[in-house]
Amino acid sequence: MNKKKRMLLFLTLVVLFWTYAWGVETGEIKGKVAEKSGEGLPGIEISAQSPHLQGKRIVLSSKTGDFYFPILPVGRYTLTFTLEGFNPVVQKNVIVRLGQVTNIKVTLQLLEIREEIVVIAEPPLIDITSTDTSFHLTNKDLETIPFQNRTVVDAVKITPGVTGVRVNTRRGTATQGLPSFRGEGEEGTNWIVDGLSISGVRLRNAGMQLNFDSLDEIQIISDPFSPEFGSAYGGIVNMVTKSGSNDFRGEISLVFSEKNFQAPRKPQLSVVSEPDSFSNSDWYFNLGGPLIKNRLWFFLSNNFFVDTEQTKDGYVDYLFVPGGSQTFRSNNLFAKLTYSISDSHNLSLTSMFHKSLRQSGGTGIRELFEERDFSDLIFRLNYKGILSPSTIIEAGLGQVKRESFIEPLDKDLGPAQYYIEDLARNMNNSFGNVTDDQKRLDFNIKLTKHVETETFGRHELSLGFEYFSFSSEFAVDFTGKDEDLFPGNGFDSGTKYYFDTMPRGGGTPTFFYERGVYEFINSSRGIGIFFKDKVTWGRFTFMAGIRSQTQLILDNNGEELWSWNLRDFLSPRFSLALDITGNGINILKLGWGRFSDLITTMPLGLLNSGAGLTFRTYRWQGPSTPSEAEIHDPLNWLFENEQSTQSFEIARGLQPNFLTRYLIEFDRKLGRNLVFKARYVYAKTENLLEVLAVIDPVTMYKFLYDNFEYKRRQYQGLEFELNGKIGQNFFLFASYSHSFAKGTSPGQSETGSWAQEEGSTNYIGLFGNHLHIPDLPGYEDEKAYWDWALGGLGGRGIGDEGWYGKLPYSVDHNLKLSSIYFAPYGFTLSAAFEWISGYYWEKLGYVPFFGGYFSFPETRGSRETDPHLYLDLGVEKEFFLRSLRLSQNMAFTLRVDIFNLLDSQKPISHVKEDIPIFGEVWSRQQPRQARITIKIKW
Repeated sequence: MNKKKRMLLFLTLVVLFWTYAWGVETGEIKGKVAEKSGEGLPGIEISAQSPHLQGKRIVLSSKTGDFYFPILPVGRYTLTFTLEGFNPVVQKNVIVRLGQVTNIKVTLQLLEIREEIVVIAEPPLIDITSTDTSFHLTNKDLETIPFQNRTVVDAVKITPGVTGVRVNTRRGTATQGLPSFRGEGEEGTNWIVDGLSISGVRLRNAGMQLNFDSLDEIQIISDPFSPEFGSAYGGIVNMVTKSGSNDFRGEISLVFSEKNFQAPRKPQLSVVSEPDSFSNSDWYFNLGGPLIKNRLWFFLSNNFFVDTEQTKDGYVDYLFVPGGSQTFRSNNLFAKLTYSISDSHNLSLTSMFHKSLRQSGGTGIRELFEERDFSDLIFRLNYKGILSPSTIIEAGLGQVKRESFIEPLDKDLGPAQYYIEDLARNMNNSFGNVTDDQKRLDFNIKLTKHVETETFGRHELSLGFEYFSFSSEFAVDFTGKDEDLFPGNGFDSGTKYYFDTMPRGGGTPTFFYERGVYEFINSSRGIGIFFKDKVTWGRFTFMAGIRSQTQLILDNNGEELWSWNLRDFLSPRFSLALDITGNGINILKLGWGRFSDLITTMPLGLLNSGAGLTFRTYRWQGPSTPSEAEIHDPLNWLFENEQSTQSFEIARGLQPNFLTRYLIEFDRKLGRNLVFKARYVYAKTENLLEVLAVIDPVTMYKFLYDNFEYKRRQYQGLEFELNGKIGQNFFLFASYSHSFAKGTSPGQSETGSWAQEEGSTNYIGLFGNHLHIPDLPGYEDEKAYWDWALGGLGGRGIGDEGWYGKLPYSVDHNLKLSSIYFAPYGFTLSAAFEWISGYYWEKLGYVPFFGGYFSFPETRGSRETDPHLYLDLGVEKEFFLRSLRLSQNMAFTLRVDIFNLLDSQKPISHVKEDIPIFGEVWSRQQPRQARITIKIKW
C-alpha cells in the first residue's frame, strides 16, 4: 500500500469511526466468467459504467473466473468483458439494488471473427445469497405507483406482510399510520437514510419527514438477519438519496388536491380529530448535475407544503363540535454533495432541513386548538473506499437534531383541562405547553474482506465497530393554573378535572388532579460491534453473524441509572441459502436469530431523581351537578393519593428486550422475468420490560422496573409473493399474507381512549400496576380499595387480566396488488389494490386510579372491524417539448391519481370505551379523492 493510501486510511479511521444503526447504502455485482465448456477464465478485464457512478470501475477475474464489484451506487450498469483471444461481451441493463447482490454469469467465446456480443441482463429477482427478506422501490416506482401521501411511510404499505399504514392503529383514524413488521408495531422499525438511523429517540417512530423527491431507492427489510443492519425487533426501512450525475437535470412540479376533488364523507364520530376534507398543495423542484465531471456532483430538492383541513358541524353523542378549518405550512430542503477522490475512494455529504412556517385556524373542539412549531435537521458524512480488490472500508458520521413545541392556540394556560368520562373526551383546554427536543450523534466504521479458499469456499468477512449518543427533553407546563385549589403545596404545574358527564354544561365531578413537575430529561450512549462470515460453497451460502452493544443510561443530572454491557445484548444470527438446482431458479432459505434493541428515553424519565411525573389526586365529596363555585371549593374535595413519595426502583439483573425469529422460504423463478416466493415466519418476545406496582412496607406500594413474566408478544405469518414483468411493458407486485400478532402490549404507544395522551408506551406502561395484596386479616379494606382502583391492569400474583390477545395492528388476511403498465402513445398506467380482512379491537374498561379506560374486560382483540378494500389508480402522460429548443430532453408531464376509486368507506375503528356510545363507528376509510400533478423536467 503506498504512502497516500496509508494516510487516507489512517485519517478515515481517526475521524470517521462508529454507529448505533448501520445502514447499507449501495449494492454489489458478483459473478463468474467462463468459457463455453464452463471452465472459469482468469484475468478477464471487466469494466462497470453507469450514469450513477463517478468514473469507471475495472476489476480482473480471479483464477476461478469469479469477479466482484463492491459498494456500487444503485442504478443500471453496463459491464464489458475483454480478454485477448476472446470476443468481447457487453452486458447491458445490469440492475444494482440497495443492499442486494446482483449475480451475473457470462460466457466468452474464442475469437474467430471479431465481433462484440451484446447481452441484456436478466433482472435480479432473487438474491441467492441472502435470507434478508427485502422489498425494493426504485425512484421510478416512487414516481409511478399512486402513493396518496407521497411519504416514505406511505410507500412502505405495499410491502408484503406490513400492516398499520392505511389505518392509524394508535389514533383509530384513516390518516397515515406507521408500519408494523412481524407484529412489533411502530417502535419495532428502524428508519435509515444514507446509512444514518433517523428513528425517534424518545419514541421509536419514523423521525423527521423526509423529502420524498430526494430518494433514489428504498429497501424494505422485513427479516434483517444480517447483523450489520443494526437494532430492530421488526423491520428496517433503508433509504438512499439521489446524488446527481454528469448531466444537468432538473424538474419543477406542483402536486395538489382540494375538497372539490373528494367524495362526501359518510357519518363518523371522529369529527373532533379527523378532517372532513383536505386541500393540499406541494410545490417542489429538483436540480442535480456536475460541479466537476466524474469528480464532484450535487443534488438539491426543495418541497413547500400548504395543507388545509376542513370539518363540518358534528356531534359526539351529546357534545356539539363546530366545523372549522386549519392550514399548515412547512418547507423541506435536501442537499447532497458527492466527491470522488479516485475511482476507489468516495465521500458524500447529505443534509436535510424541515421547518414549520405558519399555522392558522383549527378543527375540532375550539378550546383544544393547538399550535405546533418544529424544526428538524440532519447531517451525514460518508466515506467508502476500496483498499484492494478484496478489501472494502465504509465509515460515517451523522447527527440528527429535532425540536418541537406545542402550545394552546390562545396561549392561555389558566383554564384547566376537563375529562368527561361518559364521552371519553377532553374539553375546556388543551394539554399545555409541550417541549419535545431530541438529539442523536452516530459514528461508524465497517471493514469487509473477501477470501477465496480451495477447500472451504468463498468468505465474505465483515467487522463493524459503532458508537452512539442520544438525548431528549420532554416537558409539559400544564394548563389549569388558574383552577388550582391548593396552591403552594409543591404541585403547582397545572390541574385537570374529571366529570362523570357534562350535558349542556352540567355534570358531577369525580376526580381532581394536581400536577407536579413533568420533565423527562435523559440521555444514553454506548458502543456496538458486529461480525459476519458469509460463506459461499458451491450451491450453499451460509451466514453466521453476531452483534452486540453496550448502553449507559443516564438520568436528568447525567448520573448513571443503570448500564448494559456487551454480554447483555449478545445477538447471534444464522442463515442458509441453498440453490437447489444450481442454476438460480429454485432457492431454499432458512434463518434463525436473536434481535435486541436499545431502550428509548421515554421510560427513563420516571426513574429520574425525584421522579419525572408527580401528582396528587382528590375525590369529589360535594353535591351532584354543583355550581362553578362549589366545584372550586376545596372543602368539597377529599385527598386520596400523592404520587411522589413512592420510589421507582430498578430491578437487579434487568435485561434488555429480546426477540427470537425463525424463517423458512422457497423462491422459484418462473421464466426470465417472474419470481414466486413463499415463506413462513415465526417470532416471539418474552419477559419484556415494564414498571410494576409492588407492596412496600413504608409507603404501601412502590414501582419496580423489571422484566415482567406476563408481558410478551408472538407472531406467525405465511406469505406468498409474485413479482416481476409480464411481457415487455407490464410490471406486477402481488402478495398474500395470513398472519396473527398476539401480545399483552403492542410495540407502540397505546392511550386510554382515542382522545387521550395518557397511556402506555412500548417500554413502560400501565400493565402490571394491579397491586397484589394477599388475603390477610386486617387488610380487607386496603385490598378492596386497590382492587377497585387498579383492577384490570394485571400484575405479579394477579395474572394478565385479559391483556393478552390480538394486537391492534393484527390482520388475519391481507391481499396486495401493485402494477405499472407502460401503455401506447406515451401513457403510464399504475394501480395499487389492497384488501384487509379487518383490524382487531376490544371494549376498554375504566380504571379509577389513573382516570382512563385502560383495562380489557372482554380480553384484548375480542372484536374485529369489517373487511375493507382500497383501489388506487394513476394515469400519466409525458409530452416532449423539443420544439421549444430549450433542451433536447425537456418534457411536460401531466398526472392524475384517484385514491379509493370505489369509494369504500367501511368502518376502520369503533368507540372502544365502555360508555353509552360504545361500538359506534369512530372512523371510516377516507372517501374517494383525486390528485393532479403538473411537472416540467429537463
